Amino acid sequence: MAEQFAAWLGSIFGPEMVVVLLSAAPISEVRGGIPYGLAVAQFPLWKTLLLAIPANVIIAVPVLLGFNWAAANLADKPLLGRVISHVLRKARSKEEMVNKYGVWAVTLFVAVPLPVTGAWTGSAVAAVFGMDFWRALGCVALGVMLAGAIVTLATCGGIEAYKCLTVPIAP
Repeated sequence: MAEQFAAWLGSIFGPEMVVVLLSAAPISEVRGGIPYGLAVAQFPLWKTLLLAIPANVIIAVPVLLGFNWAAANLADKPLLGRVISHVLRKARSKEEMVNKYGVWAVTLFVAVPLPVTGAWTGSAVAAVFGMDFWRALGCVALGVMLAGAIVTLATCGGIEAYKCLTVPIAP
């Protein structure tokens, strides 16, 4: 499904914009943007990271500034209320981690490149617990850079493994 979504985006936008959109999207984030940039668009590493990381960090700004307002004002709406309630439950489930590790909790939460972790959820966690905007944005930025490094290493390793497996062995 992710491949079809990326192909659909690619049919509408140029490959640079696809990297940006995938990196800013709540599910894929840098986990989608970096592999697309390196493996599909075949951009150089510097270009892929220059597109993906800022796109993933910038999306944290409206989440940090508006999540609590959205939670208070949209919770009674049928569809949005369910989404907000789900995100609030996820954020509040991290309370022990936030209390124990403080700002590092948000950084590490964002840095782990797994589903439902990343800049979107990390920003919501920071907003729910009233973290200072600039401190939270710094934690998210550092977490995104760490996640970007992990995803880059995994992607480059995967690309090289694919090349090794598909290149015919000379007689």
